[in-house]
Amino acid sequence: MMDEYNGLEKTFVEHHKIQLESSAVPRYFWPTVLRKLQGQVYDAGEYFQLCQLTYADGENDTEDPLWQVIVTKPEGIKATDPENIFLIDHAWTYRANEARQYLTDVPGLLERMVALMDIPREDNDREQFIEKVLQDMWKFNGTYSLVGKTAEERLPVWYIMDEFGSRIQHCGEPNFRVIPFFYTPHQCCYSLLFPIQDVEEGEEVTRNYVETPPVDSVTRDAQMLPWFPVDLSYVDHRQTEPPEEFFQSGRMNEILPDCDTEATDPPSDYPLRVYAEYEFVREYLTDKRFIVVDSKEEADILWFIAHFKDFRSLRDRPSCRINQYACEHLITVKDLLGVVCRRAVDLSKEEGECDTAGPSWLPLTYCLKRELVKFVSLFQRREKNGEDNYWIIKPWNLARGLDHTVTNNLNHIMRLPSTGPKIAQKYITTPVLFHREDIDASVKFDIRYIVMLLSVEPLKVAVYKRFWIRFANKPFDLTEFDSSEKHFTVNNYNDSFLLQMYCHDFISKFNSQYPEQPWEVSEKKIYNMILQVFKAATSLDYPRGIPHNSQCKGFYGFDIMVAWANKDKEIMCPKLLEVNFNSDCKRACEYYPEFFNDIFSVMFLDETEGHNVAILQ
Repeated sequence: MMDEYNGLEKTFVEHHKIQLESSAVPRYFWPTVLRKLQGQVYDAGEYFQLCQLTYADGENDTEDPLWQVIVTKPEGIKATDPENIFLIDHAWTYRANEARQYLTDVPGLLERMVALMDIPREDNDREQFIEKVLQDMWKFNGTYSLVGKTAEERLPVWYIMDEFGSRIQHCGEPNFRVIPFFYTPHQCCYSLLFPIQDVEEGEEVTRNYVETPPVDSVTRDAQMLPWFPVDLSYVDHRQTEPPEEFFQSGRMNEILPDCDTEATDPPSDYPLRVYAEYEFVREYLTDKRFIVVDSKEEADILWFIAHFKDFRSLRDRPSCRINQYACEHLITVKDLLGVVCRRAVDLSKEEGECDTAGPSWLPLTYCLKRELVKFVSLFQRREKNGEDNYWIIKPWNLARGLDHTVTNNLNHIMRLPSTGPKIAQKYITTPVLFHREDIDASVKFDIRYIVMLLSVEPLKVAVYKRFWIRFANKPFDLTEFDSSEKHFTVNNYNDSFLLQMYCHDFISKFNSQYPEQPWEVSEKKIYNMILQVFKAATSLDYPRGIPHNSQCKGFYGFDIMVAWANKDKEIMCPKLLEVNFNSDCKRACEYYPEFFNDIFSVMFLDETEGHNVAILQ
């Protein structure tokens, strides 16, 4: 029996060691964790009691706790006793986009959450209760992520512990820790409660709601806002350019070429040999002046889909070209894109095109790691002034709308950085809409332009004029921000709802819907915006700017919306959403089979006529 248990324990540790160590669960607890998980032992009731607090009239504040967990074991709890680790069940587990549906469809869930969150029951109907739970749940939520092959599988999972776990109160110097633990055999997550110091009978059990060490006390106040409201509007919310060290800290490990490295022209005897990791280059590059080869070493053109780092290695092959630039993460990583584009305020001279916060085409963008307090200050200032306060929260490095959140709930926003680095970007509440005849509704849309950086010195940019459009599936309004079909355009919808359209058809329909605002006017502004992005990105030296390298050619997907610039809806202006590294071009190839023939002719043969591009310089 002991040998069997040792075997089970060994397997348990093999599968869960990384998780246990990263959560700093002491090793002497590990056998007990296994035993209690296997036996589904929930014995916290033998050691603790959940107590409801009562206050005399006028004594309690709305933020005072209504519950405490008290140690009832006469001997108390010893931190070194290997038995003193306890399982806590989860009452609700979900992904953010599923929350409303679960509350609507799962019998008893809404009622349980209303009781667990102590939401007053007077005169609320079911829909009001759902909205209240969606607002208040961020005080109770925990989160974890699973290891998966796809980005969708790795999206954050949110959970709310049962009534016992949810009512353990916060303390800056707690006597217990509570951590999520995913048990592989059950394919289920639990929470583990264990002491970090000895606790006597009658003492309250406490935990730290935010275990991340704060940078300073004001940052800590911002992190604790969901539970302990505080006014931070006095903090200066204005943004400044980070110091050079910021651009060198954990952002890159690129090896730049020597300054005296001179590129030579590619071979003039065709075909040029292309090594392409991207399957659609291999399939659709049919121009006879290029030939796809399997060897990187013999290639004249390298088309990588992974980030290339060793630019110095190209010096031994001066005629070779590559589809990347050093430091292009300055525009393809979302928090850096905001920093770079704010420089364009000094470059844009047209009246109404910029203000002190940045150019008009850049939505206000705050990094929730580096500028958390500044963001809270701005949010609270806008709230006091009665201004629109909807924000979209995005991960630094995910596309296709994954893990994107639209909300005006500050408590919600403050919890999202715990799932990974995020930016907060002002949500565009006045988008120009497109009327979809197939569903007889006006919906949001955005546009993907393929943009090529042909040269830094002198600056030369090419825009592929055949853009493609993504449409939302439901009529736009400022409600149900968790509805991806209303507020997002890049989800993989059922084919019956997916509207696809050639750009020339879109332009024709757009012009008929907005005859006083022809598309060519917006396109001119879009081209100017794209050029301003690259002027800003190349205006400073490495590592704060993209450096010149004549062996490099950049290839990016610009995602753009068009919004109304004023309340009277007289002026349209572009809004830059993001810039994508090695943009997916499957749809472009299917619509326009000559797409990569055009792209390669422009990027690597310096041909611009007859290839559907606009040159900006």
